[in-house]
Amino acid sequence: MIEFELIYVWYIFVGCIIGLVMGALPGLTVTMTIVLVVSLTFGWEMIPALAFIMGAYAGGVMGGSISAITLNIPGTAAAVSTVFDGYPLKLKGEANNALGIAMFVSLIGGLFGFIMLAFVGPLIGKIALKFGSQEYFLITLWGISLVAVLSQGNILKGLLTAFVGIFIGMIGMDPITGLMRFTFGSKILSGGVNYIAAMIGLFGMKEAFVQLQKSKTFNVDESYKIKDLFPSKKIIKKIFPAMTWSSAIGYIIGLLPGAGGDIGALVCYGVTKSVVKNPSSPFGEGAYEGIAAPETANDASIGGDLTTMLTLGIPGDSITAVILGSFYMHGLLPGPTFMLTDKIYFYYILSFLFIGTLFAYVFGIVGSNLMLKVLKFPKWSLVPLITLLCVIGSYALQNNISDVFMMLFFGVIGYIFEMRDYPVSPIVLAIILGPMIEVNFRQALISTGSPVALASSFVTRPLALVILILIIGSFLLQNFTMKSENKSEIKSVE
Repeated sequence: MIEFELIYVWYIFVGCIIGLVMGALPGLTVTMTIVLVVSLTFGWEMIPALAFIMGAYAGGVMGGSISAITLNIPGTAAAVSTVFDGYPLKLKGEANNALGIAMFVSLIGGLFGFIMLAFVGPLIGKIALKFGSQEYFLITLWGISLVAVLSQGNILKGLLTAFVGIFIGMIGMDPITGLMRFTFGSKILSGGVNYIAAMIGLFGMKEAFVQLQKSKTFNVDESYKIKDLFPSKKIIKKIFPAMTWSSAIGYIIGLLPGAGGDIGALVCYGVTKSVVKNPSSPFGEGAYEGIAAPETANDASIGGDLTTMLTLGIPGDSITAVILGSFYMHGLLPGPTFMLTDKIYFYYILSFLFIGTLFAYVFGIVGSNLMLKVLKFPKWSLVPLITLLCVIGSYALQNNISDVFMMLFFGVIGYIFEMRDYPVSPIVLAIILGPMIEVNFRQALISTGSPVALASSFVTRPLALVILILIIGSFLLQNFTMKSENKSEIKSVE
């Protein structure tokens, strides 16, 4: 039985507001939001930190639709599909309906994901207890397949940055032999690269450098009455079918390592566009269903992402990769034994996610006008705050100035990569998963005795074979969704 204190609600409350505001700001992704939130939790007790992070996660995902509808600029990558019909609705004078639909279906999708996490999580946890080195290797390899999704249309660049991340993850002591490698005689590197410091630099400090180049403000003159942000019964009835299948599809895609809210939103938009024959308006011209499908899937995938992360120890997307790192930092070890040894924390996370989803909806409705005013601030005004959080957060890791320099180094690397259109998300993913892939591969090779025996064990072991099939299916799904995305972009340009 968990002991729930009211102070946890306060942490969820503050985290949710931070997530909503930063999720609504174009360019400040949910991933970067979580990085900055995590930097605030160094030194905190575990449960308050979990409450704060879960609140920011729920708020950040929901906040992306606000700028997508009002500015035609998605606040998060998962809100890209919302732009297709959200902004046209605004141009028709129905921005209140568009915002109301987005927030309502986000609530429904988030609650569906929560329910599925509660029931499916323990089931997957029991299956995961049967994993051996082969299954661990394949499941981490599956996670690294996220590189294809994070590559922004260029697989080669994504693979290159992933290899950089794998190399960084190998710096320090060899986990099998105990020998030092790639340290170049440096005592600072003998303990390896602190992935949290690297993560703060690649997402947080990098963004500070990027924002220094921008002084743009957005012309936002809209304001809405709270009562107008609740969709009517007629609209709810119209979007109900799309909301139903998008919840299920979004959660299932969230379960897949290498997928997540971005892919779920895009897939559900495509499915809805194919299935719905009589939308409220033509798709691309302000269809209610075109907002309901991606926003439902976006929030439903949260439950799927967390299910995979908590029970298998594999992040479903770049956001949960950061959350996974923060859990390690606070002493939690998500994975196959999590439901056995730390089950109480599973229920804490479940409770915090539920409250955070409700808060995100309420604050989204009540505070929409305030968030639109925040969009008027010049983007460079955020730089001092971002920089301060990055420096404090990286120093607080071990009270060591070397972590600050490490963070700044990775901030510069991230900025250079960003300017050259190289995605930085695969680096963080590879830093976290690379050592896991290496250790499990080498342990599996030692246990089987030869490369041939290891390869055959992937087919002869039932669980390994299932995961291998899922990896192949995941790559096929990614290929399909990337092609669909390219077609959608071409159509939007035309």
